[in-house]
Amino acid sequence: MPPSSDTLHHHTRRMRGRDPNQLHRVATPLELLFDLTFVIAFGLAASQFAHAQAEGHYATALIGFGFASFAICWAWINFSWFSSAYDTDDWIFRVVTMVQMIGVLVLAIGLPRMFASSRAASISTIPSWCSVT
Repeated sequence: MPPSSDTLHHHTRRMRGRDPNQLHRVATPLELLFDLTFVIAFGLAASQFAHAQAEGHYATALIGFGFASFAICWAWINFSWFSSAYDTDDWIFRVVTMVQMIGVLVLAIGLPRMFASSRAASISTIPSWCSVT
């Protein structure tokens, strides 16, 4: 039976550049949720930064927060550039955006372990530096 005209179709669109003269484009709910995942990642990185500083690990806090900020910004800038240049808004684009959001949340979940491992590494290497000099 052929599909009727009121059947929902999920077609993919050809990747073309967005019109730079497009007026009044607003963020979609998916884009806002996408940005919220990065807010969560930055919040967790800042929390780990404050925790390391409170323990007196100032260098570890700065290096860890710098590394985490670089990783978060790298993911956000690259995907945001791509999505603003080629805004197809088809089902494939939405699925890829959700995969990117899951990746950012996995990155955020790993931040406490990254800070803990860098604290352990700095604690074990500082005494060896002092004994060499």
